[in-house]
Amino acid sequence: MTDIYIAGLGLQTAVQVTREVESAMRSSREVLYLDTGVATMPYLQTLCPRVTSLYDESYVESASRVGAYDHMAARVIESALDHPPVTFAIHGHPLVAVSAPFLVLDLAKALDLRAMVLPGISAIDTILADLRLDPVVGGVQMYEATDLLLRRRPLQSDVPAILWQIGPIETCLHSMSVSRPERFVRLVAHLCLFYPPDHEVVAIFCSPHPVLAPTIFRFALKDLGNYAGEIHAGFSLYLPPVTARAIHDFDLLGKLYSVEHLHNISRLPDADD
Repeated sequence: MTDIYIAGLGLQTAVQVTREVESAMRSSREVLYLDTGVATMPYLQTLCPRVTSLYDESYVESASRVGAYDHMAARVIESALDHPPVTFAIHGHPLVAVSAPFLVLDLAKALDLRAMVLPGISAIDTILADLRLDPVVGGVQMYEATDLLLRRRPLQSDVPAILWQIGPIETCLHSMSVSRPERFVRLVAHLCLFYPPDHEVVAIFCSPHPVLAPTIFRFALKDLGNYAGEIHAGFSLYLPPVTARAIHDFDLLGKLYSVEHLHNISRLPDADD
């Protein structure tokens, strides 16, 4: 038996919730959720009679986001100890760009509570759909924006790049304040080490509502600060490749459609296999 379901609600709650997640919430005695959609609470109440929003009670203006994550994890664990099973339902995928579920997993293990993670559609999925990207063909590199700066991570300008959480960059404090252009000076300077200042980039906010289109701004990298007033916490930054990497292994290239080479690196299954 499961004590805690850690479940993803998808980016567009209600229409993107999987049957697996719905089943978990129907079987739960309480759903504690982290999602700011206006229709989320009424929807969840159709699945479980006891629904608790963790957003308003966890986040405090100008306070550490880490403190909010600790509060959420403690609330979920307390509920699981008192009246299991419970569901911790999270916007998007429950393990993408969120810390509280990992705290819940660690605490659950220490307390011998049984936890199960149920995936959901994440911003990764919707960005790929909205920008028509295939991450396999050209590859993709992804970093959290503030971590990129802290570690001065290098970027490959021939590989598509996605930077997460550019809206709240350079702070670990929760805030609903509008950004100033100065917020992005350090990020632009770092990116210009790998991309031309005039390179066109895309700031994207994937819509959480089925009837609304995603918000997409296209502009030169050097002009990122000009969009400070529009870029909120939900935005990501996509950097298309500057050039394509040239093929270097021409020996392998010549063998990709060779039947002889296929026979050399594989075998037909034996009758007894």
